[in-house]
Amino acid sequence: MKAIELLLQDVQSTDPRTRDLAALDLMDIGDERAIHALWAAIERPENVNHRGTLVYALSAFDPSTHLESLVMLALTGNFEVSLGAVSILDSATHPPESLERIRVQLARHPADGLTEGHHTTALRALRELIQIE
Repeated sequence: MKAIELLLQDVQSTDPRTRDLAALDLMDIGDERAIHALWAAIERPENVNHRGTLVYALSAFDPSTHLESLVMLALTGNFEVSLGAVSILDSATHPPESLERIRVQLARHPADGLTEGHHTTALRALRELIQIE
């Protein structure tokens, strides 16, 4: 396995294979420095259709500092990204203040603006998570 510094660089690579392998290694290592690098790669416009593994790698870390971003990925990402974001949110333990942050983010994203069937499914799952009927 590569040193953490090299992996943090590789996760920013334009080569999808290099980027994905680095993301999976960072996930396995579990070093918190990976969170920023993974989010930076997720947010790069050129990766918009290649973020599934990056989101999956985030599942190894505490999602509390990025709840709003995960909600947005769930409601706007492709199928793999949406499913991954919902899975991360669903598997985490959320104190009441985190659930409120998710609730506020959902309120900012109207259901009639969802463009894909999997976005509607994600919205339903997130509403169940925060116990909105």
